[in-house]
Amino acid sequence: MTAQADAFAVVRASAAVARGQATWIVGIEPWRSLGYREAALGRYLGRLARTGDVWVARRRRAGGARAGRAPLAVMVATDGFLLGGFIALLAVKPVASGQGIGAALVAHVEARLRPRRRWLFTSCDADNSAALRFYRRLGFRRVGRLPDLVSRGRVELLLRKPIAADAASKK
Repeated sequence: MTAQADAFAVVRASAAVARGQATWIVGIEPWRSLGYREAALGRYLGRLARTGDVWVARRRRAGGARAGRAPLAVMVATDGFLLGGFIALLAVKPVASGQGIGAALVAHVEARLRPRRRWLFTSCDADNSAALRFYRRLGFRRVGRLPDLVSRGRVELLLRKPIAADAASKK
């Protein structure tokens, strides 16, 4: 993990904290153009937080002190998808974009999955070029195309990254 990523603390979100992230997520792309609604997304995040599948990242305070309160990013990552884990949602507040916080969340989940899983999967809207660049930089590769998955007329791309201990040593 980079020094930049060390600037963030990744913690499991409580149901209340997870629900609260829906407020800002629905206002950013791609969720805005996909028509996500705050109440429904909040219920989804709260439900998955109760199973331990929602993580938030906060900026660490100087000297490694306890992290600031307001999450800058949120990720939903589940285990047990096609011999791997699945990132169902990764959102970074625009004010924190480009600071390594998304990469820190992905690295956190990879580290948790590495002892028992071979792959980390995610999906991404085919028109979301920024997200596709981000995932490619992290080693994800396209393994499938899923038309009409999230919304009629939109295409999701299924992406996969090897995370098994032996795959990591071959880099």
